[in-house]
Amino acid sequence: MKRKNDIEQELDQKEFESELDRDLSTQYRKLDAWEKLHEDKNPYVIAAMNFFASLVFFEAFYFVIKLNINYITLGYTMEFFEVMDPFLHVTFFVISVMAIINKRSAVDVIIERWPF
Repeated sequence: MKRKNDIEQELDQKEFESELDRDLSTQYRKLDAWEKLHEDKNPYVIAAMNFFASLVFFEAFYFVIKLNINYITLGYTMEFFEVMDPFLHVTFFVISVMAIINKRSAVDVIIERWPF
């Protein structure tokens, strides 16, 4: 019985090591792709791309949500959105500035964390 437990432990250890190896290889591939994408590029252009990609994405997403909710409720939520508009636009602007600081677009972060 002890021999069987030792064999199972060895198999579990090998499986764990292979999973670690796979995870490291995918991380290295992602890092290599990111370096190739940003290698010899103007950092201000990349920062502007991150800023505007994040800003346009969130503004467009908010516009679609607002339009659909106002359509469904026959315009009764219009006052709610008029109050929320300045706060949300400032929030989108802050998210876009954070994309410059993090050197990563907020859209990339959302896609990376998307569960599907």
